[in-house]
Amino acid sequence: MRGVGVRLGAAARQHGLQPGISTRGWLIYRHARRHGHAHLVLLAYISVVTGLTSAFFHASETRLGAILDFSGIYLGSAYMFAMNIRRLTRWGKGRIGAVYLLFFGVSFALLLIDPDLSRQFYALQSFACCVVLEAILFFTQKVRPDYRWFGAFWASFLLGYGLWLLDVQHLVCDPTNHWISGHALWHWLDALALYCVYRLYTQFQLLRFEDSRP
Repeated sequence: MRGVGVRLGAAARQHGLQPGISTRGWLIYRHARRHGHAHLVLLAYISVVTGLTSAFFHASETRLGAILDFSGIYLGSAYMFAMNIRRLTRWGKGRIGAVYLLFFGVSFALLLIDPDLSRQFYALQSFACCVVLEAILFFTQKVRPDYRWFGAFWASFLLGYGLWLLDVQHLVCDPTNHWISGHALWHWLDALALYCVYRLYTQFQLLRFEDSRP
């Protein structure tokens, strides 16, 4: 058991996971509590779960670790999709909760059956959420929000993903022989991207679910 703990700590340090977990989750939680956005605290918890499951995967390199790793990612993507559906339809908590559980459930089931198919579903869901739904909202909503946080989200995500690809493909250097890797930067930038999503969502009163619709 001690060996697993040592490997978990080593993996967390190597891949930049421990700072990502604490910084991202703490910043979201702290800002939400201080500025009256307690309705978005769930994102802080999702952030911590995502970081912990990723750390476990890198430490164990097992099938179970991979399932938990992707499950954490799917918790975040399903949340973003459900919140955009809320912004578009104004459905109440019950229906939006069902949308959240449905998309996470489908992603998780596909992960158990066919991991490649689950990743394709994740990519399709992310495109529908962050491109298609956001474009519809942009042209149909009466009051347009400040999209700078949305732009910061995409900039952080794409930069991090690009650095991760450079490491995976060994296009720049061997990620095992230097003090920081593209994978570690990916975790930091992905953490920043989720924080940007949180800040974007703080603008929307709809996400407080203060109406009484089912």
